[in-house]
Amino acid sequence: MSKKRKKNRGPRDQHFVPRCYLAEFTDPATPPGQEPYVWVFDKDGKNPKKRAPKNIFTETHMYTFEFNGEKDFSIEQSLSTIEGKYAYTFQHKIKQKKPLTEMEHAYLCSFVAAQLQRTPRFGRNQENFIQQMIDHGTQIALAHGVTDSEQVRQWKEYKKDAHKLMMVDSIPYVANILMQMSVAFLCVRDPSKHWFITSDDPCVFFNPDLQWQRFYGPGFGQQNVQLTLALSPEITVLFSWSNFRGYSYLSDHNVENMLNRMTRSYADKEFISPHPQTRRIWFSRIPLDIFFASRIVKNEGRMLLHKLRSKWRYRNYGRRR
Repeated sequence: MSKKRKKNRGPRDQHFVPRCYLAEFTDPATPPGQEPYVWVFDKDGKNPKKRAPKNIFTETHMYTFEFNGEKDFSIEQSLSTIEGKYAYTFQHKIKQKKPLTEMEHAYLCSFVAAQLQRTPRFGRNQENFIQQMIDHGTQIALAHGVTDSEQVRQWKEYKKDAHKLMMVDSIPYVANILMQMSVAFLCVRDPSKHWFITSDDPCVFFNPDLQWQRFYGPGFGQQNVQLTLALSPEITVLFSWSNFRGYSYLSDHNVENMLNRMTRSYADKEFISPHPQTRRIWFSRIPLDIFFASRIVKNEGRMLLHKLRSKWRYRNYGRRR
């Protein structure tokens, strides 16, 4: 077979959430002889469907480059290598709650870094950012009487493969950051009663310090930021800058009220469960927690007091004028 033919061999339908990852969330009650399936729900919990992992969360040639009519599957092949090393690490170490070697730690970080950036929502965000640059560049060019800007043409060309190019550049960089963070594995005590769910955008970035405002999003440079990813119905990995490491069991309340609620909320369009049952708490906008409720009341009271003080100062300033 010629090199040309080899270069064009590759999968047409490419997973943005890996099949090996989704396979951990299959329903344990799958009838014998039937292909294992997961339960797929719309983000609002409606339209439950049974689907085999190989048939969900794919897009046509999502990671395929094309040069002069020839397809290049380098990214898909690299992702497959990362997935294979992660799958081995999960089965032989994480699932058995054993400590990781430095190399296995690197495999895990590479897998999470890739998953963080390979979803359609991440791609849309990149394309929207490039489109804003194109729009602004076009306006500036027109203001100077230029109707055909070379820079704008380059941005338009870059936008076609922005998601793929960003992944190539960023996966090693993000993996290196994750390598420096603390890694903890949060475990369920009884997975037959409580279990972790996942979604079509399974990495959840959260900073509790930012939940009272809408201006800033979470980022790796923030002290209290945390990144979680459910690895199976029994185990979720947590990356943070705290000194929290190793395997730890969560209370049933924290499994449902904190992690599953955030996972479902952060989903792009659909979430995944190994069981057909859902929990009402997954769809709550705020945690059903007395401590958290007291923080809400305290914060709202602080904001109300600030508004009253501002109105009082403005009224006195108007009188003095």
